[in-house]
Amino acid sequence: MNKTLGRKLSKFVMILSLTTSSLFISSNQMNRSLAATNQVGQINPSTTLPVLSTGTVTSIKINVRTTPVNTSKIFVTLSKGAKVSIVQKYGPWYKIKTSKGYGWVMAKYVNETASQTLPVIDTGTITATKLNVRLEPVNSSTVFVTLSKGGKVSIVEKKDLWYKIKTSKGYGWVMANYIKVASSPTTPPPTDGGTTTPTTPTIPMKDTYGKVTAASLNVRKGPGTSYDTIKALTSGTIVSVTGENNGWYQITSGTTNGWVSKTYIQLVDKEVAELGDFTLVIDPGHGGSDPGTSFKTSSGVTLKESLIVLKVSQYLKGYLAKLPIKSYYTRETDVYPTLTQRVDFTESKKADAFISIHINSTPSHTGDGTETYYYGTSQTSAKSAMSSSSESAEGMSTAAALAAPSSMSIVSTSAVSPTKLQDSKLLAGFVQKRLVEKLKLKDRGTKSGNFHVIRESSMASILTELGFIDNSKDNVKLNSSSWQQEAAKGIYLGILDYLKNQGYQVDSYYIN
Repeated sequence: MNKTLGRKLSKFVMILSLTTSSLFISSNQMNRSLAATNQVGQINPSTTLPVLSTGTVTSIKINVRTTPVNTSKIFVTLSKGAKVSIVQKYGPWYKIKTSKGYGWVMAKYVNETASQTLPVIDTGTITATKLNVRLEPVNSSTVFVTLSKGGKVSIVEKKDLWYKIKTSKGYGWVMANYIKVASSPTTPPPTDGGTTTPTTPTIPMKDTYGKVTAASLNVRKGPGTSYDTIKALTSGTIVSVTGENNGWYQITSGTTNGWVSKTYIQLVDKEVAELGDFTLVIDPGHGGSDPGTSFKTSSGVTLKESLIVLKVSQYLKGYLAKLPIKSYYTRETDVYPTLTQRVDFTESKKADAFISIHINSTPSHTGDGTETYYYGTSQTSAKSAMSSSSESAEGMSTAAALAAPSSMSIVSTSAVSPTKLQDSKLLAGFVQKRLVEKLKLKDRGTKSGNFHVIRESSMASILTELGFIDNSKDNVKLNSSSWQQEAAKGIYLGILDYLKNQGYQVDSYYIN
């Protein structure tokens, strides 16, 4: 062989070797890439992927592989006539569900017989730039396709905050707030404004809840403004949504059943709905003709308990607005409800918890720190058993009443239900801990006290003393807007701690 021919032959062999190696690398890389996304072992067999269609095996035997490549592992074999559910199409391959998980088969050996079709209950347009479609109606579920803004969708089911829609890759779930539902023709109302059967069908909704976003929302007898009003719901009210018709939700709120405009209902999850059943009453002590305890500082400023606790309650109202619970206030201006009126108001709201906010003082001006009371079962000492200024001897300060001479009548304690006592002690502990953290005043702890508003209330009830108005360290903070906000924040966090202890999901509502 001459040298020229030898060199040419060597070059040809080297090129052939490199080309073959490149082809093998490309094939292996492709297999690894497909395996990363399609291998059966990576999908729990119990996971349900949306079904595109069904089919029947036409080959005597058909191999089911881990990836859509003829050289991939066979993990099960199906016989002719077997029925399969097709969940994905990839070139000449179908991805199907088997008893051992999902796998791939050659499409030519499966006769596609029918596509899954669910009845469409509504249509809508995607409003988000990109919208993930998930296997299940939870944010942690697998995304199997992403849709773009402006796309039209067919809605086949509604559940909580989610819509089930049809896509080219099967049925999946999307967040409802990213879909603008197409408007339907209005149902003609009855001429007398009473109840009638809508001419368009009502779409049933299961396990769905909503929160009223309007200041006042009319509940009507039918899905339209011409129907009679049954009652009005206030902002924040949680309702159970049972149906939808022409832009109106059929709802239940307590004993009230009717229709409201869906424009003013924000769909919420079950945890929020459960929180919506919790009712809290906040009682800013004193007010109006009863200023509570007061103190004139060295700079000549007179501090009044009634005005300070009112400001704290106003800040607290802002924090509580973030929670879907029902919150009420015995007073929101400088007025004086009697002790009995405060209790009656609380009972009328069927409250689950009651918090009365006060400020302390002593004749010797030596007291300092924060303390919180609950009503206990046993006879307490004269100091804690005596009703406070704000609580019994109207017009005196809490501290003054506690330190009043023995000639002042002592209200005897009476038995309290174990549940109220336990819940009250828990609430007192949580609020006291958070107030001390935020106000950074002396921790005087929690204790039993025989005060009218917490004794006569039937629910978990506490009375908290933020600090001493006649102590220079305490009153500098009590008279400061920023520290009043901290006090409100402490009470708010204590309420969250109590709700969490009671089993409510409140983690997302915590603040620093």
